[in-house]
Amino acid sequence: MPVPRIYVVPGRESVNDLVKRIADRDQAAFRRFHRRLVRAVFAQVCESLGSPALAVAVTRAVFVEVWRLAPMPASRQLDGTAWVTAIAARRAADRLREINGTMPDLGVAYDDLLGRELAVALGAEPLAQLETFFHTPTD
Repeated sequence: MPVPRIYVVPGRESVNDLVKRIADRDQAAFRRFHRRLVRAVFAQVCESLGSPALAVAVTRAVFVEVWRLAPMPASRQLDGTAWVTAIAARRAADRLREINGTMPDLGVAYDDLLGRELAVALGAEPLAQLETFFHTPTD
């Protein structure tokens, strides 16, 4: 399922340019990338899982994976939006397999770990400011 374009926040830089900057560990670029795509990824994952509560944890996992994989040379050659869409689809499918009992349960502790890791990648206080990144800024 493609990322719903109506949820992608417009910006001056292309998603591909942001991915290249994220590969260089630019936290400001990652924050802009996250802000631009978080609603689209959340909508995609929520549609796949049918649960907003589950979609929050999977959305976090998607962005943590983006942070982890961006330095790989292949990530610079891909369309950034398609890359995030593929990660989101795979993460949602993994969560569905976990729910259906065909994959080991990762547990709440894993979701908390991903939340803290995402906050660090965004340059935020781990739990205090994380929620603000799931809302579109007013600037």
